[in-house]
Amino acid sequence: MATIAIYYQMKVNQKIEEVIAFINDFIRQLETDNVIKGVFIDQYAERSEFYELLHSSSNKIDIIFLEKPLEDEFDEKLLLEIAKIENIQIKYFSELPRTPVE
Repeated sequence: MATIAIYYQMKVNQKIEEVIAFINDFIRQLETDNVIKGVFIDQYAERSEFYELLHSSSNKIDIIFLEKPLEDEFDEKLLLEIAKIENIQIKYFSELPRTPVE
């Protein structure tokens, strides 16, 4: 059973309700075989939750799921270095097969 954190950065003008519904569907697919350690959501062009995720990665997270690769080169390198040091896998939402929600 893996311990998972989820990070999502909202798009321009995206509503939080849409993001929550999307992440809830994603969590339903993961939670039967995994432990969800945290969900981190940033507004467009914000990074406070991203840095909170990196700070909490020392709490033994096995996998960090991202919606897409990070656009900021510094943040991407920082994430990859922390993942390497802490032995954390980086995966993307698209890597999980989508199953219909009932």
